[in-house]
Amino acid sequence: MSGALVGPIGILDEHPDWSRRLLDELDRRGLRWEKIDHSSHAFDPRERRARHSVIVNRTSPSSHTRGHKGVLFYAEALLAHYESLGIPVVNPVAAYRFEKSKALQLGLFERVGARYPRSVVVNHPIQALAALDKLRLPVVVKPNVGGSGAGIVRVDSKAELETALDRLDLGPDGTALVQEYVEPLEGAIVRVEVLGGEYLYAIRIVRDTQAGFNLCPADICQVPDGAPAPSADLGACPVSAPTGLTVSRFDAPAEAIETVIRLARAASIDVGGVEYLVSKADGRLYYYDVNSTSNFVANAEAVLGFDPTARFADFIVRRARHEAQPAAA
Repeated sequence: MSGALVGPIGILDEHPDWSRRLLDELDRRGLRWEKIDHSSHAFDPRERRARHSVIVNRTSPSSHTRGHKGVLFYAEALLAHYESLGIPVVNPVAAYRFEKSKALQLGLFERVGARYPRSVVVNHPIQALAALDKLRLPVVVKPNVGGSGAGIVRVDSKAELETALDRLDLGPDGTALVQEYVEPLEGAIVRVEVLGGEYLYAIRIVRDTQAGFNLCPADICQVPDGAPAPSADLGACPVSAPTGLTVSRFDAPAEAIETVIRLARAASIDVGGVEYLVSKADGRLYYYDVNSTSNFVANAEAVLGFDPTARFADFIVRRARHEAQPAAA
């Protein structure tokens, strides 16, 4: 891939660490980039000059948990502005809409025919209580705008929900999912990552009952026994990484890979991951989360045997040059 880009690569990301490995890879290749921190930002719609060769959208719905609540809805307008200038956007505004709305993800599952836990979308705590008439307990209440498991609570009885109504967190947009809790077989979930509409890898994450709902692969620094320990300079491995979690490479079944690819393409996701679990009760696959902000797994080379960041950088450069994605092998 020779030849200079017409402008810097714009990395749209308010998180201080999550793009570090990508930026290091771009530096290694001698590519110009600009980190666009949209936690404090402004744009003029009358400015029609395209300064960047490509925009890499790494906006996370968990930004509000870091004091960056203004990012959530501002990003949609900003991405639309970049696209109106003709700048290629990796994970465009269409993908971001699914990233920040679990309610929209349910509609995506429906359209693609992906099985998911029975759910009701609500915008008032009293409606969460009414939703129990349609759902089997236990349920989880998930803020529509989440990220890294933010605000998810499990409820085991109607009485428990009644006492918690005044403390129920419906998130930044006042909307939530009330969803039947599907117990995963062996406490495991699988995340399938895609890049450019094609399968990249899958990982299996096992959590104990005390680990909570944060299953972000970039936050998981534990690896199976016998694997090399994570290095001290993991760019996407925060100090507060959760305990009680292990991750390993996984050979996802063809059914899951095909479904994830259809979901990603339908959601206009260039790079991202879809999570599913196998139900302990019926042995069936249930898809429950779509992510268009992919941080990849921490300590990737030890877990996967390769670093997906290099392939991501290849894809970004192709988009910057308006080149077609190579056919899958």
